[in-house]
Amino acid sequence: MITTTMTTELKILLIDDHEINSLFTGYMFTKLGIPFDVATNKQQAINLLKDNSYTLILLDIQMPNHDGYDVAKALRLMSPKVPIIAFTSLPEEEVLPKALNSGMNDYMLKPQAMQEIWGMINKFKQSA
Repeated sequence: MITTTMTTELKILLIDDHEINSLFTGYMFTKLGIPFDVATNKQQAINLLKDNSYTLILLDIQMPNHDGYDVAKALRLMSPKVPIIAFTSLPEEEVLPKALNSGMNDYMLKPQAMQEIWGMINKFKQSA
């Protein structure tokens, strides 16, 4: 069971250019009581990271103008300790090695159920 006290210190940055994906994932964060911000491109993500503290970053790999690996490298320079998760519909074997090499911490296939997203959040919350 997830309680409000478990989510009060959390804040997530979701970086995804696809509006439906952002709405679906945002709905799950809202149901879990987790505050979050959404960026649809690299510059928005950088601006949000400059002005906010995040517990976790979920980063889409396939975006126009910049791929997620490029975005991860820029975000990692700004915030070396915040976990960055590749959040994509691409297969793990295709994404994970490049994701780890670009500074991401893990991989999650989307779309996901609330419990799976909570599991990933909790995994990295414990190590913070």
